[in-house]
Amino acid sequence: MSKMTEILSWIGNRIGKPPGWERVVRIFSSPEKCRGMRDLCVVREGMSFLAQPAVPLGWHVAFFGTYEPELREIFRAVLPMGGVAIDIGANVGWHTLLMARLVGDNGHVLAAEANPSVRTRLQDNLNLNRFGQVEVIPYAIANSEETVEFYGPKADDVDSGSGYVVRDVVKERRAIIRVETRRLDAIVSVAKIERLDLIKIDVEGLEWPVLQGGQQTIAKFRPHIVFEYNAEYVARGRGDPHTIAEFFRMHRYRLFAIGRTWAKFVETENWPNCADIWAVPLT
Repeated sequence: MSKMTEILSWIGNRIGKPPGWERVVRIFSSPEKCRGMRDLCVVREGMSFLAQPAVPLGWHVAFFGTYEPELREIFRAVLPMGGVAIDIGANVGWHTLLMARLVGDNGHVLAAEANPSVRTRLQDNLNLNRFGQVEVIPYAIANSEETVEFYGPKADDVDSGSGYVVRDVVKERRAIIRVETRRLDAIVSVAKIERLDLIKIDVEGLEWPVLQGGQQTIAKFRPHIVFEYNAEYVARGRGDPHTIAEFFRMHRYRLFAIGRTWAKFVETENWPNCADIWAVPLT
């Protein structure tokens, strides 16, 4: 790591990302300029994390101290000590680590990551923090149980956080691997959990199949659910806004689009093109 990179990382961990600071960092240490750089073992939010500066998630953690802080505030609000969380699309474990710390040794976290290369780094981060309360699930979560094709870039690829189940024939068969799928209801049944406080879903457009395969779990435990919606990827899982909104209406949830400093109530009529959605169970 160059001296400049070290200085920028030190500053960013203390000031976060004030207006204009990201532009300054990109001039000297953009993700592209960090290619070939070794992992940085950093301490962020009281946890050790192996950050990859050439990958977007690792770059943000290394140079600004966090990634998706608005989601992490939700996790802190809804996950109690002794609680249970499921991280679907856990990637290298940035959010999984926080969930594990929040629920403590007596809690339980299920972290599902289908990409073997990325899953290895997830396990490395868990081992680094000695989090034994996390169970790694090596499957793609969907609405069926089968072997499918999966776009799974290597963990050091800039696109490594964008793996997804490939439902249709693709012209460019780059980084295509075979993985097994499991329904969320089946995963929860095998784990024999007795409570569930939070589900986080980030599966690049396949959020709807995850919800379909977890209806019994959602109806039984009524957890808070945080999921990504991106209109660009919606065709992959065929979960249009009307279908998703009706699903949560049926299960008695209220939906909010989440921004860095705001939360906006959403229905089909004002559904965002790209946002994280917080599904809050109604009492």
